[in-house]
Amino acid sequence: MTANVPAAKKSGTWVVIGLLMLAALAVIVSRVFHFSSDSAVDVLRQEGLPAARQGMALSQEGKKLLSIEEQREMDAIYAEAFKVLSPEERQRLMTLGQQGPAATDAEITESATLLNKALRSLAPERGTRLWELVSKAVRLAQQKTPTSSP
Repeated sequence: MTANVPAAKKSGTWVVIGLLMLAALAVIVSRVFHFSSDSAVDVLRQEGLPAARQGMALSQEGKKLLSIEEQREMDAIYAEAFKVLSPEERQRLMTLGQQGPAATDAEITESATLLNKALRSLAPERGTRLWELVSKAVRLAQQKTPTSSP
């Protein structure tokens, strides 16, 4: 039955999930590292849910600025990782991804748990490559978006 689903719809689904995953990745990493600098990697390593929301917004904007090849590569890595999730977990992740930064704290935490499960299945070099792409996306978004000081 999935063969009848248009390619654009499948691609759009992975884009939505991928964007949420970028933010959730920031939450996971933030629990291990904490830095206060504004570099792309440091933004992704900041602690807490507000940092996750910031990472989500930057990664959503930045993914659009990656080359088509890099976007496809990122989508392929996510697709590979998501194979370990049950159909119900993938559906839940897609639902959470559609909410983006508007997701509740509990929903962001839930998506981080599912993402962590998926990313642990990746070979180390694939995880490293995904991290490089996420960092680049955030860096591109930071360069495009003027920062405002409180």
